[in-house]
Amino acid sequence: MWKGALVILILAVFLMWLQYPRKVSQQEYDSHIKDKVVLLCGASSGIGEQLAYKLGKQGAQLLLVARTQSKLDKVKEGAIKAGAKRVETLSFDFSNVENSGDVVTKVIELFGQLDYLILNHASMVSGFMMKNKRYQEPKFISRVFNINLLSYYELTFKALPHLEVTKGHIFATSSMAGEIPGAMSILYTSSKHALNGFAYSLQQELVARKSPVGITIGALGMIITDDIRALLGENLEATPAYARGDVDECATGIMDSLVIRQRTLTYPVMAGKMVRLLWYFNPYFHELMVNMIPMDKAEEIMKSFKEKAAERNFQTGNY
Repeated sequence: MWKGALVILILAVFLMWLQYPRKVSQQEYDSHIKDKVVLLCGASSGIGEQLAYKLGKQGAQLLLVARTQSKLDKVKEGAIKAGAKRVETLSFDFSNVENSGDVVTKVIELFGQLDYLILNHASMVSGFMMKNKRYQEPKFISRVFNINLLSYYELTFKALPHLEVTKGHIFATSSMAGEIPGAMSILYTSSKHALNGFAYSLQQELVARKSPVGITIGALGMIITDDIRALLGENLEATPAYARGDVDECATGIMDSLVIRQRTLTYPVMAGKMVRLLWYFNPYFHELMVNMIPMDKAEEIMKSFKEKAAERNFQTGNY
């Protein structure tokens, strides 16, 4: 047993070294980010908020999109202070798939072009699906997929003609949940699996068409924002330190992807590589995951999370 685990660890370290993104120079930021027009969806908190500040520091022009205008106003102020050339905001709910493409129309009206499309919005749904009747309702399921998948289709195809003019790039925030199963998040996990199928297949079509546009898919694990740290409290320790990602470092990785244009950004790197290897090569992966966090413990953590979220009026999902 230990020999198999050792082999997996060695392979994970090797793959981490092989695929770890290179550092981006200031000169590259100046040529690839400064003055460029970025449509940043899911910009009101967490990764999107930090990304707005980092892009702002490099002198980008931003259209920030999310549901809550008051939060967008705060992020706008921070991005301007950081050094953004220009920042506009748009309050929009991406469960409205039919009108999602209007967001792209808006960025063209405001800035006249589009260099980068960052799809970072998502509806976070956690909890055991068999125990929650609401999660089984077709209307609820449709809403989650509208936000996490179908709005990505609409935005992408509306943006592609403009991105081909500027030889731009797309970043789609997915998750390790898009590659492995997760009993505590069936709806979120299945929507991210579908997103990966879409994004990687489109990535291949763009290569076949010799398009100047590229796509990076973000295979992200647990990213520790201030809200997540407060909501999980001592339960945060249930996740090993190497599997907890820093939000600032994650945002830097996403910005760097606009320059490097790698096909996948895995973060945290070590955790992502190890989980992939375990899923593909360990026939007892399900048992491993269930034993790691037993069902009763998982339910206890989720109950505490939801109670604290209600107390803080925290919106699960950045769309």
